Amino acid sequence: MKPYELLLIITPDHDENEAEALTDQVKGIIENGGTLLKLDPWGKKRLAYPIRKRSEGYYVLYIFESAPSFVAELNQALHVIEAILRYMIVQYEDDIDKLKAEIAAEAEPSTSEVEQPTPEVEGSTPDDDAEAEAEEATDNEDAEAEDTAESA
Repeated sequence: MKPYELLLIITPDHDENEAEALTDQVKGIIENGGTLLKLDPWGKKRLAYPIRKRSEGYYVLYIFESAPSFVAELNQALHVIEAILRYMIVQYEDDIDKLKAEIAAEAEPSTSEVEQPTPEVEGSTPDDDAEAEAEEATDNEDAEAEDTAESA
């Protein structure tokens, strides 16, 4: 299987939800014939030049792996979808192993990001700790009051 990237431009005549539905439709087509590695919706952007009398479009980037024969099938499937203004399928030129490692790293949360539980001291509960802190604060206030009374 070879890596490919597909960039398509969806007509701006549709709203965000319809563009997302079309994105999911294309995602399903790709997953039927290959393995989708990355889906990156870029959002609504201005075109460099008008295409079919439109100056904006929703850009979506797909990176996937498939057999070379599937690319021809995908090309035919995309050609009949009228909401797609333009699309281009090319072989992925960057390091595919690096991309897979990045995707795997994003999927697994790192241990530093996961909240570590605080170890509890045996025999003490959070309520006991709060009471001890309050009692200690009261003792400090009493000691300060005695010091000021003695110096006066």
